[in-house]
Amino acid sequence: MKKVAVGLFAILLAGCAQQQAIQEPVKPIPETEKPADVKPTDPDLKPEIAPEIKPEVKPDVKPEVKPKPKPKPKPVTTTKDGKLILGAQEFVWLGAAKAHVKVTVDSKAKMSTIGVSDIQEFERDGKDWVKIKAGKEEVELPVERWVKSNKERLPVVKVRTRLADLNEQTEFILVKGKGVVLGENFTRDVAVIDAKRKFVQPKSK
Repeated sequence: MKKVAVGLFAILLAGCAQQQAIQEPVKPIPETEKPADVKPTDPDLKPEIAPEIKPEVKPDVKPEVKPKPKPKPKPVTTTKDGKLILGAQEFVWLGAAKAHVKVTVDSKAKMSTIGVSDIQEFERDGKDWVKIKAGKEEVELPVERWVKSNKERLPVVKVRTRLADLNEQTEFILVKGKGVVLGENFTRDVAVIDAKRKFVQPKSK
């Protein structure tokens, strides 16, 4: 009997619940605001970064180094056997003039000569002397001897002469005119002449 009563009670409860469910209207679910469009983020999308502009670096330009000119070879001033090489002209220091004088070297001249404009002859202690102008100096020199040239008597004097390593008392014939000539009496056995060159020897000190 109890089992029947319990079963009826359960049926009644189920019926009430079904009726209540039918009677209660279904409330519509209010529409919620649509969410703003959200763009999906791309995990691989990196922010745009402006490329770094590096200043233009010019390559180091080294200044052009010009090669040093090769030193010119020193001119040959002596022969293998030690003789001086003389050009057609040289500078010679003459003691009478007390100066360097440009001279002509002439292998064909037997004697050296000095050109003068005025020769004054006189005697001193019974010997012949001459007075001449050598540059700005008036010089008195003893006559070593006399020579004839074109029926003219010319005095021969000795003058201290320096050329390179040579330093000698050299005989000169005093002639009318200008210029000094070094002849064979000065160059014999000590020098050779190269007529194609000039001023081979440096000025003697």
